Amino acid sequence: MKQALGLAVTAGVATLATIGWLGYRLIEQNRLPVNGTPSGLISSQQLSPAQEQAQADAVMGLTLPDLDGRPQAMAQWRDKILVVNYWASWCAPCVEEIPAFSRLQRQYAAQGVQFVGIGIDTVENMQAFVRTTPVAYPLLFADPATSQMPGLQIKGLPYTLVIGPDGRVQGSRLGRFDESRLNSILQRLASR
Repeated sequence: MKQALGLAVTAGVATLATIGWLGYRLIEQNRLPVNGTPSGLISSQQLSPAQEQAQADAVMGLTLPDLDGRPQAMAQWRDKILVVNYWASWCAPCVEEIPAFSRLQRQYAAQGVQFVGIGIDTVENMQAFVRTTPVAYPLLFADPATSQMPGLQIKGLPYTLVIGPDGRVQGSRLGRFDESRLNSILQRLASR
């Protein structure tokens, strides 16, 4: 019993430390200007195309629980235009972009676009969030270790990947994704 309690406490502390680290990275990133532009406005993590593709491949290999605890394989959306958003309920820029993502999900659903939110948060916080803020797409739960698996390495929140039906990365964004920019990417992909 003491050993199980000790493991639970250790896991809880590790989870909170990782969440705090991700939040710190996002705050620091938005604080420091790069050539006069806050780094939160930079359109990617400055990854090479091969690194971005490794992230997309890692994401497509994930199976994560939804908010009801049912496992959901990301591969179920393989033939769609997939917008994967890493977020947390405590992350202000994450919360600010969710209504736009919901609008775009409704707008492009018939054209094969699927948004999926992956919360680096607690299930309880995510469930409380959706009770007050409707979300028009599936939300899945990931522990912080999932965001740091080989090939993925999420450096801050929010982080969004746009993956085409061919499995290739069509865009990525560390920081809040501008709705009009994302809309133009989806428009281009949906018209193919």
